[in-house]
Amino acid sequence: MNLLRPHSRRASALLAALIVIVLLTFAAAGVLSYSLTSYRNSLRQSLLDQAKEVADSEMEYLFYQWKTQLLTKQVSVANLSCVNPKTGQPNYTSPLVTTGVCAVNMSTPVNTLTPSPTPFSMVNNQAGWQVARTIVFNPIEETSDGAAQGIEPGTQQIGHNYYFSAYTSASINNPVVGTVSFHSGRHFVYSSTSLFQFAVFYQGNIEIAAGGAMTIKGPISTNASAYMGSQAGYALTIADTAYYFQDYNGASDPLSGETQRLEGTGALNDPVYNPDPQSTAPSDQTAQRGLQVVKLNSQSSFIGGVDVANDIATYPTAYMNLQGQPDPNEVYRSVIAPPPTNGNGLIQEDPVVAANRMYNVAALVITINQTAAGLPNDDPTGGNVAVHFGNAANPDAYTAAFKSNITAILPAARTNITDPREYLNGSTGVNLTTLDVNALNTVLTGPGGMLTNPSNPLAQAYNGVVYVYDKTDNTQMGGGAGNLNGIMLQNGDVTPQVNDANGNPQGFTVVSNNGVYVKGNYNTNGGNSLTINGVSGVNNPAAIMGDAVTALSATWNSGVMSLPIDPGRQATQSMTVNAAILTGNTPSTQTTNSGGVQNLVRMVEDWYGNGLSLTLNGSLGQLFTSKYFTGPYLGNAIQSGLPGANNRIYIQPFTRNFDYDAQTFQHFTPAGSPTTTAFARGDFFFW
Repeated sequence: MNLLRPHSRRASALLAALIVIVLLTFAAAGVLSYSLTSYRNSLRQSLLDQAKEVADSEMEYLFYQWKTQLLTKQVSVANLSCVNPKTGQPNYTSPLVTTGVCAVNMSTPVNTLTPSPTPFSMVNNQAGWQVARTIVFNPIEETSDGAAQGIEPGTQQIGHNYYFSAYTSASINNPVVGTVSFHSGRHFVYSSTSLFQFAVFYQGNIEIAAGGAMTIKGPISTNASAYMGSQAGYALTIADTAYYFQDYNGASDPLSGETQRLEGTGALNDPVYNPDPQSTAPSDQTAQRGLQVVKLNSQSSFIGGVDVANDIATYPTAYMNLQGQPDPNEVYRSVIAPPPTNGNGLIQEDPVVAANRMYNVAALVITINQTAAGLPNDDPTGGNVAVHFGNAANPDAYTAAFKSNITAILPAARTNITDPREYLNGSTGVNLTTLDVNALNTVLTGPGGMLTNPSNPLAQAYNGVVYVYDKTDNTQMGGGAGNLNGIMLQNGDVTPQVNDANGNPQGFTVVSNNGVYVKGNYNTNGGNSLTINGVSGVNNPAAIMGDAVTALSATWNSGVMSLPIDPGRQATQSMTVNAAILTGNTPSTQTTNSGGVQNLVRMVEDWYGNGLSLTLNGSLGQLFTSKYFTGPYLGNAIQSGLPGANNRIYIQPFTRNFDYDAQTFQHFTPAGSPTTTAFARGDFFFW
């Protein structure tokens, strides 16, 4: 008999219990460890999801800021060059600036940032979060401005595409899981295409009723309807693509419409569609028209980034017409108009519109204040002419160069002339101020010129845009009794040629809120002789913008600007203008017609009697309806309202040439050119 067996059994049971306890302890520890791991993983995932949400929110805000800064021209494309977070170095340094401008440095904590606007704020301000964003310009190598140039999708225009990499980062330090971070990246693309990539562009209906042989070699575009043809005995040749939005020659599709006018009587000859005007036109014209005439899916934004309807509703006092009513035309016309004001100063307006006003863009603003005819007063303390140097360091400086040359630059102020078209519209006359382009060129670029001295305020601010206007009260104009204001450009055969830091020509753009008269050849001396960045045969990229643009022959004389057309208004020399022209028209109504593309540049002389030609070589655009020079087009017919026997407003040129200067405008654009713009989000990436 074994007396120890019960104790042995108890010991074995105790050992087993201890083993079980140990196993349970390990199991509990495992469960606890698993639970803690699961909790940490769950917490990390939750924080990572939040970080992704924050980073995505910041990406939207970055896109918003990037787009806004470019639209409002707070910075240039090249200035949006920031430190690459992966390399710690700038991707690109513009030759125009010494440092890049970042939206936000990648190391900036969220609590020092300006809060993002709704709906992009999300959880940015949660305690402990560190949020950062930046954007990097990725230039295309071996290009002057870092842009990829190529055909814009759906068009035949050469656009500039600028590529950016956007980076966002969101992180938080948690006591349980440590630092949780999410890095996100996305590619952005900014596309910009000058309106002067078109041979002809119209915001309203485009009308061509060619009364002579006419060939348009560049692309045509309208945001409304197109009515194009020629009168009996003549041919209108369309060599490029014609884009329209509503109707084409009276039909919604390009194949049906042929001969209908917008207003007026008499059928037109169908245009000849021929991509190579030097060769015989394709025999199947219907098929060829189908290839060359394209209906737009949506209207083009001829003022990039502007919502016209919203601006009229949001800023009604900023866009009033002469009748005191908010008017979409005033938004489009803002390109040439000074900023809106009332008795208390400037009126608030859409900052994107403000950024595109040539008045705000111009390096040099010349304002005529005097009310009487004569030489301009050069007194800088309150004289009759004010000169403002754009964004120069000393913007109100009235330099000795300008003071001593003001009467050469402006040889006559407010000389009263008669414009027969406006005379029939009820206006007494036109107070014409003369700008001598050759004298201005000498002051700017001649020996000892202002642009040759780097310390001169104008040299620091000059961008090729000159804004000149007579600000005398115009409230009675636009078809009422009184005098209109006009600016005449003379001696403009040579225009200022200045290159930017990239070696591209800035061009020369003259803008006025008044009517603009161009006397004699313009931008022709030395034309087609420039070779720029390997492109030869280039004219200095020039532009003329005004409420109305009128061509005057070189021998036109204000002293004999009398109403009888002979002999005072008989042109004796042909004329060529190498420039893009942006102006207004008087649209067709049930009783009048616009005069069409061929008469968008107006005339007030007899061009036919001496067998003369008028050549427009450039680009032609109608972006708005004329506000002051509103006399309707009346053609070559004798007008009973004009004194003198057999008197007319004008007699058409014997030859009228219109050529698109593709060699210049497909490679370079005049200073301050209006553009169509687009902003796109590309693919995501992680870094």
